Amino acid sequence: MQKRETIWIVALVVVGLAYYHFFGGRNAPRPLSVRASLRPARRGESPVYPVYFTLDDNVKLTSIKVVPLNDDGHVDPATVPSWNLISDSTSVPTRAFFYGQSIQGMKPAGSNAQPDALTPGVIYQMTLSAGKLTASLNFKTEPTQ
Repeated sequence: MQKRETIWIVALVVVGLAYYHFFGGRNAPRPLSVRASLRPARRGESPVYPVYFTLDDNVKLTSIKVVPLNDDGHVDPATVPSWNLISDSTSVPTRAFFYGQSIQGMKPAGSNAQPDALTPGVIYQMTLSAGKLTASLNFKTEPTQ
């Protein structure tokens, strides 16, 4: 009787561990989520409120790309990005940043080192990636007036 009980206990433990391994969700990557918010301007010279982006967690970003949308709400393939950064090797884990901010470990993808100024009332699309994870967000700029 002792041997049979031990076999059942071991079998239940193995089934429990297998269930945890396959269905526990510990290996599933967390989705990348980004939010935008407008912040009060520190300087009166800016035509739009600064845009502040926040992520759910500290993330090592590999690319950031901001492109204005056309009137149909789509990205025109010929449009040059307003802001485009790529990771040169390994970026520092980042949780929040402003539009145009230099992020340690990232460099401009094109020849233009400075981001373009945002235009009031325009809808932009930001696409960012961190390794295999990608997130996209549309945001609209507001004039400071």
